[in-house]
This record gives sequence, C-alpha cells and structure tokens, in this order.
Amino acid sequence: MVKYIQYWLVCIHLVFAVDLKTSDVYDNSWALIVGINDYEHVRGLNYAVEDALAMKNMLINVYGFSRNNVRVLTNGEATGSNIKKALHSLVKSVGENDRVVFYFAGHGETETLGLEGGDMGFLIPADGDAEDLYLTAIPMDELKRISDWSKAKHMLFLVDACYGGLAAMNTRSLASTSPNYLDNITEDISRQIITAGGKEEQVVEKDEWEHSAFTKNLLSGLKEKRADYNDDGIITGAEIGMYVQEKVSLDTDNFQTPQMRRFTTHEGEIIFITKGEKKEEQEKELDYQQILQAMVLQMSQQTQNQNNQIPVNDNQRVVKPGSIGLYAKDPTKDVMIESIFLRPSGLAYKGKFKLSIGASDDMSWSRVVIIEIDDVLEIPGETITGIYNYNTGTVD
Repeated sequence: MVKYIQYWLVCIHLVFAVDLKTSDVYDNSWALIVGINDYEHVRGLNYAVEDALAMKNMLINVYGFSRNNVRVLTNGEATGSNIKKALHSLVKSVGENDRVVFYFAGHGETETLGLEGGDMGFLIPADGDAEDLYLTAIPMDELKRISDWSKAKHMLFLVDACYGGLAAMNTRSLASTSPNYLDNITEDISRQIITAGGKEEQVVEKDEWEHSAFTKNLLSGLKEKRADYNDDGIITGAEIGMYVQEKVSLDTDNFQTPQMRRFTTHEGEIIFITKGEKKEEQEKELDYQQILQAMVLQMSQQTQNQNNQIPVNDNQRVVKPGSIGLYAKDPTKDVMIESIFLRPSGLAYKGKFKLSIGASDDMSWSRVVIIEIDDVLEIPGETITGIYNYNTGTVD
C-alpha cells in the first residue's frame, strides 16, 4: 500500500510540475554548437552544418537560450584549436546553477589502443586527419576533462558522430516514479552524453530528411516535444536518449544505434521545459479531493486483487545476456544476447546474429542490433534464462 501512496504522490507532483519555469532551475543556459560539412583531409558530409544551425535555432526559439550565450562554429571555423578554445572559454563563463549543451555534427573515429587494449573515440575537426588522430583530432577524454572542470550544474553532450571507446560511467537514471524525483534530478549534478552510434557504425543522412537520422529525431523529440514520454511538460536528458535510441534504430533499420552514458556517478538530469499549449490538466484547477479519491480507489483495487490472489506482473522471463537464443523470424539464425534494456514500448534485446555455423570467434557475429523480446526463442539445453525485474532493472 505504501508503494501506491508513493506512486500517487509522485503523480500529483508531476502534474503540478508543469508550473515549473526554467528560471526556477537554472540561472543561465549556454551552448556550443559545431557543424562540419567540409573537411580538409577526409570526405565531407551533406547536412552537418544544417543540423547545427537547426539545433541553434531550436535552443534559442523554443527553449529560451540567449543568443549571446550560444556560439556556433561551422566548416572552416571549426578547427581543432578553435573548438578547444571555445570549450575552455565556455567552462570559464558558466556558473554553478547553469546548464550547458555541447552539440557536434561531423565525423568521429575510433582508435584501438595498444598494450592495455580497448578503444579511444575521437571527434574530427575541420582540419583533422583520420590518419593522424592523436595530433589532429579531439579525444573523448577531452570532453570528460571539460565536464570535470566545469562548475555547471547540468551538462549535456550531443554528438552526431559514431565512434567507440566512450569513456563514460554508466547509463543509470532515477525512475520517474521515485519520491521527490523532480527535486532530485534538478538539484543533483548531471554530466550526460548521447552519441549517434557506436564503433564501426556510420552516420546516416538522407536527402528526404535534410538532416542526419540522429539530429532529425533529436529535433522532433525536443522541438515537437515527442520525447516527453511521461507527458509532464518536462523533457529530461534520459528521455532524449531513449527517444533517439529507439527512433534512429527504426529509421536506419538497426544500422545505427545511439549510445547514452554519464561522465559521473551523479544522477541529476538536464531538463527542458516545454512551451507548448497547456495540457488539459493545466487548464483545470486541480481538485485535491478528486486526486485523493482516485488514490483510495487504486489502493482499494490493489487490496481486492491481493485478496483474490490475482498476480501482479512485475517480472518477465528473458534470455540472459551472454546466452544464445533462436531468432523467431528466421529459425536458422542464432542470436547472442548482449544486453536487455527497457524502452517506452517495452523490453528489448541488444544482440548479434551468428553469421556462420560452427565459428566461434568475434568475426562470426554481426554488428549489434535491437531485437524484440518475443522474437528470441529458447534453444532447449542451451539457452540460459532469467527473470527481468522491472523494479531493479536486473536479471536474476
């Protein structure tokens, strides 16, 4: 019963959260936006500059960023030296109660490290050379250092480039049904990064979109408020990440899958308060008695279910990460499950298809793709299963 009281209190809190103003959370908003179509040493892109300018206009016109606090570097302006100088200047300008957005649209590259193994990701500036990354490109460690040096409360790095070696901590976020959720995410520090894809993936651009797949969906998620999954008038960094991950994967037929990480163990969230038309709930004067009555009714129904021994499905049987299953749409294909994640539409796997029967090395598996839970079948005697716990996000 306590669980349901907390749930309804959070619902009440979220309904009233629509009155929150950006100025209640941040003193200032800053952005550094980089877009590069024309490169000196690598092939060019078609829509990176257009993507960057669209991001600038959205932040200013939709989310109230001051034009004086938004700096844009495109093509020849976006040299490695200029980008680094702009980042360091930004760090010096921001205050402890500010938010910062860094957006980069261009090429990314991955370099395999030596003795210790692993990968290092790089952003390639306009004068960068993919054959000489260490001297001409910007390592991801640089973004990590910038995030460490900055006094800003919330920082969001949006990288429309694909690379591996993402030097970040985790993907953990507070559940939106946690008590004091809004206070916790706005008061705690946040260093979040969302990238267009991983190692060996490529940025997808299409003339019909006039954008890359990543920025197309980033814009629709923020500008059109489609990333506001819980419909509370607030879009969080985690919601942006979930939205682009799902939509880009669909648009590119799993050719490109955005990645979302944090640079710290803090669980704050950068937020964007939408300016759209008032929701029906906002236009009414909410009656606390109605809310309390609904809460009592919900608890009463739960008690009745318990008395009637109606099970509450908080768990789901899944194939454990590291185990193999059978692809339901093509029973000749084995699937190696790498991880399980929760989307707004439900659980899904990230996994690889086996490309050749009997081979066991890494080269015998496809790139990572997203697969629906119901599309992976158990192989008797081989598949290891477990129970996915929706409350903890773990598989037991």
